[in-house]
Amino acid sequence: MAMQFLLPTRIISGIGSATEVVKEAEFYGARKALIVTDPGLSKTDIPDRIAGCLRAGGIETGTFAAVESDPSIATASKVALQAQEIKADVLVAIGGGSAIDAAKSAALLITNGGHLKEYAGVNKVTKPILPLIAIPTTAGTGSEVTIFAVMSDPDNNEKFTISSPFIAPSSAIMDPELTVKLPAAITAFTGMDALTHAVESYTSVIAQPATDGLALQAIKMIMENLPVAVHRGDNIKARENMLQASMLAGAAFNSAFLGLAHAVASPLGGHFHVPHGLANAVMLPYVMEFNLPAAIDRYADIARVIGLGMPADSPRILAEKAVAAVTQLARDINIPVQLRDVGAKEEILPLVAKDALRSIQLKFNPRFASEAEILALLQKAF
Repeated sequence: MAMQFLLPTRIISGIGSATEVVKEAEFYGARKALIVTDPGLSKTDIPDRIAGCLRAGGIETGTFAAVESDPSIATASKVALQAQEIKADVLVAIGGGSAIDAAKSAALLITNGGHLKEYAGVNKVTKPILPLIAIPTTAGTGSEVTIFAVMSDPDNNEKFTISSPFIAPSSAIMDPELTVKLPAAITAFTGMDALTHAVESYTSVIAQPATDGLALQAIKMIMENLPVAVHRGDNIKARENMLQASMLAGAAFNSAFLGLAHAVASPLGGHFHVPHGLANAVMLPYVMEFNLPAAIDRYADIARVIGLGMPADSPRILAEKAVAAVTQLARDINIPVQLRDVGAKEEILPLVAKDALRSIQLKFNPRFASEAEILALLQKAF
C-alpha cells in the first residue's frame, strides 16, 4: 500500500513570534488583511496587537469578530463576504479551531465559490484558497496545520468535515504568550483534544513511521505538560510545549487520520452542541478501553514512551496502564466523567450512534464498531 505524508503549512514558533505576522503577510504579497476571531477573544488585546503589527508594516486591516463555537455555514459566508468587500488578499485567523476552521471555509469560498456544503468530504476543493495565516490561542485542535475544517449545519443538527490539502493554512504562528490567559477548563479539554488526535493517529490502521514519531512525541509532551498548563497557566514553558504537541498531533492526523472518538464527537456536537474538544475529552478514556483488545501493542508503546511499566510487564499490562494513565489525566484536570455532565440526552444517543456509523473516521479505527457497539459505548459514557 502506498503511503503519503502531508504538511503543507509554514510553521513559525517561539515566545514573541506573533510579531512575525507582518513578514508572513508580506511573503504572500498582502496589502490588506481580514482578521477572523471570536467575540471572547475580541475582548482581549490580542487581536488589536496583531492588527497593530500588520498596520505598522503598512498592511491595512479589517476585523470579523463574530465566529461562534462550532462555526456555521452562514458564518463562513459572512467572513468571505467581508473579505471580498474590503478586497483582503490574506486572512489572519486568531483563536481556537472554530476561528481557524471558519477562516479556512471562508478562504475556500472566496476562490472556489459555490455553497460550503458542496465541499463536505474528501478532495472536493479544486483550487487553492486565499492565503491564510493561522495564529492559535489554544493548544488543542491542531487546525493551524491540518487539511481539515469541521463546520456545522444548524438547520440539520449536524457537523460536516471538509478535507483537502488546499485548505491547510499557508502559515501557522505559534506564540505561547497568547495562550497564558486561557481559562483552566478550556486549557484542559483542548489539551485532551490534542491527546485524542495523537492517540488515534498512532493507533490508526494507516499509521506510518512519519506519523508514529509525531504522534508519540505529542503524547509524551501532553502527558508531561497538560496538568501544569491547566493548574499553573502562567508557566510559559508548559504552554509552549502544549502548542508544539498540538501541532505535532495535527501534523500526524493529516496523514494517519483519526478513529472512533472523532466519529462520535461530531454527532455529539451536532445534536447537543457539545464543543468538539470537550466531546473528545470525555470520550477518549472510554474509546481507548473499547479499542484495547485490537491495539495492545500500540498502547504498550504509549505506556513505554510516557515512562510506565516494568521491564517484565507484558504488552497487555502495559496497554492497560496506558489507558489508566489517560483516564487519570482526565480526572486530574477535571474533565467531566460522563456525557450527561456536558448536556447529552440519553434518548438521543441512538441517533448519535447512527450518525457516528457514517463517519469516514471509523475506517481507520483499530477495532471495528457496529452501530449497536457504538450505542453501548455511548450509554456506558452517559
